[in-house]
Amino acid sequence: MASKCLRGNIKESIAKIRKAFMAGVNSVQPHELIKKHLQRKAESLEINKVNYALRNNVYVIGFGKAVIGMIRPVEEALRNSDGTSHIQEGVISVPIGIQDTFAEKPHLLPNENSIIEIVEGAKNNIPDEAAYAGARKILSLVQRLKENDLLLVLISGGGSALLPFPTPPLTLHEKSELVKSLSKKGATITELNTVRKAVSQTKGGKLASATKAEIVTLILSDIIGSPLDMIASGPTVCNTDPVDAAENILLKYDITITENLKHILDENALEKRKTNPNVNNCIIGSNETALSEVLDSITKTESDCQPVILSSSLSGEAGHIGRKMAGFAADVLEILCGNKDLQISESDLCDLCINENTPSLMDALEICRKNKTPIWLIFGGETTVEVKGSGRGGRNQEMVLAFSMSFEELQGSTSTGEVVFLSGGTDGIDGPTDAAGAITYWSSFNSEVKSQLKEAKEQGLNPDDFLRNNDSYAYFSQLSSGQYLLQPGHTGTNVMDLQILLINPFN
Repeated sequence: MASKCLRGNIKESIAKIRKAFMAGVNSVQPHELIKKHLQRKAESLEINKVNYALRNNVYVIGFGKAVIGMIRPVEEALRNSDGTSHIQEGVISVPIGIQDTFAEKPHLLPNENSIIEIVEGAKNNIPDEAAYAGARKILSLVQRLKENDLLLVLISGGGSALLPFPTPPLTLHEKSELVKSLSKKGATITELNTVRKAVSQTKGGKLASATKAEIVTLILSDIIGSPLDMIASGPTVCNTDPVDAAENILLKYDITITENLKHILDENALEKRKTNPNVNNCIIGSNETALSEVLDSITKTESDCQPVILSSSLSGEAGHIGRKMAGFAADVLEILCGNKDLQISESDLCDLCINENTPSLMDALEICRKNKTPIWLIFGGETTVEVKGSGRGGRNQEMVLAFSMSFEELQGSTSTGEVVFLSGGTDGIDGPTDAAGAITYWSSFNSEVKSQLKEAKEQGLNPDDFLRNNDSYAYFSQLSSGQYLLQPGHTGTNVMDLQILLINPFN
């Protein structure tokens, strides 16, 4: 049985959980998703079963961490047999250094003869002058288009920082500091983008309203629930936020409202919101896409186990969620070992955003308890970190560190088994680090207990100090030469985070 195969072999379990994570990441590669949603049909372009006439009238813009991977399939679809193209012009704004990062992955980059201009900027996902220059070029192109033109807009996570166009008199520096302050205080992506829409000349539907051209927007979602008006701050979606929404968020996080900012917020409240009726916004991939592939991957490769998707909306403060996840894992192990009734408290389910799938969870727990086989619990979403220390890290590493510490405290001596937990960002970047996230483990057979926390303490590391200083990256880098870090590099995609929890009871 699977439990016997896994017993005492943490390295094998960690390898399996890494493989499952990467299966999810690979399923949302933009070049493959574009091919599924965009097809050439003679002299028309079919996008999500809608046909658009091609008359050498296509223009392409894009912004986000994943859009560079969308360009090649778009250009190939619009190239004619004689080598000409229906695309007339294009500009995309992408993260700084991304072309060098993918130099050894040419299939993720545009062809050498691409007519799409590539602008790199937004270092550390913060608006900068390079991204601002790209935004000016994009807006200029959009404003020149005519009614018979077709504008393809490619959007992915990171698009907000890569299309900065603050409304005067707010300066780019002021806007960047505003975003950094909100992020540091733990503002959610929805709150950040609500403020961005209020102070921008391109977000909140303003980009679409700047042209009469027909627009098709292809979107790789990085926000829980995929709200069109929030992804990249909704440049092609009319802003329906209450007029005082942005100011209320600033007050909530005690952000100083400068004279320039106050002026813009007041103007935004009075501004008549325009719309472009000729816009078709299409989601081509999301966190749910990746979660489904994680499930399929586990089902295909693992026998005698039960994989279950529990949530695609995991949110909250990363350390808090890590501790809650640890308590949940401890309860599940107790259930699987027969030491606890088959019941999970409603508050625990609520804290981990587990709503609709409770019956499937209970069914899986019952099967695994009866057969003493592993259960794989799969989550997706995006948490936040309120930075109080001076260390480096990200939400995923912090969640894993908090889980590791809490599980050790919660686990009693009655249950034996193996627990492996992974949390990682699908874009390959967790905060200002070169890691996507991290992995931790705990294992007990009879009286022998092995765990990552014990491993750390044997190496003279105090996890509590690192967590208190928001320094999870330093912790995982120093622990066993960094072997528990997730470091796939820039993945070329971005659909928030994935969490995978493997719990294997021992007889």
